[in-house]
Amino acid sequence: MNTVTFRDFEERDIDFIYRCKNDKKLNSLIVGEWHPFTYEEAEKWVHGCMGDHETFKYWAVATNDDEKRIVGWVSLSNIDKLNRSACFHGIVIADPDYRNGLAWMESCKFIYEEAFEVMGLNRVFGSCRVDHNLSMSTGPAFFSQIEGYAREAVFVDGKFIDVCYRSLLASEYFEHKKAGDYEMSKILRRMVQSSRQKKN
Repeated sequence: MNTVTFRDFEERDIDFIYRCKNDKKLNSLIVGEWHPFTYEEAEKWVHGCMGDHETFKYWAVATNDDEKRIVGWVSLSNIDKLNRSACFHGIVIADPDYRNGLAWMESCKFIYEEAFEVMGLNRVFGSCRVDHNLSMSTGPAFFSQIEGYAREAVFVDGKFIDVCYRSLLASEYFEHKKAGDYEMSKILRRMVQSSRQKKN
């Protein structure tokens, strides 16, 4: 059984989002610019994430029980229905009890299932900082291909950091799914291998 499930955002999530958006350490590895939120900004953010939208979709990552308490979020952006593509906008797993990597992998798997099997997209692309070890290991684990690097693309804490760009195509996704490559045990094994290779 999965450790997390996915649902729409709700009013009860505002306090959680307010704490997350003001946690500098939690936001230390994002590609974009970070700034603390007021409570009103957190309210507006949650309300903006609710429901379906033409070019983006947010899901709350929640505990897989009756409470369905929020522990993070995951999203697609730049949804292009003409070219059938979208940006894997990001994953945030903020609850410390869910940071062992399983919720992260389940969130990745969910996004690809939604994008390719539900929405019928052809391409999912995304980016991450090269110093974000979990993101850099997730790409190979899901067979997402590197398209290139933007050198010294973000400036954080007094230094420039490279950004990696990747994508996964529907044909690749369904080929690997048919082969059973998206079983959680196999994903975990590939993530461990990728992490070890990066350290070496």
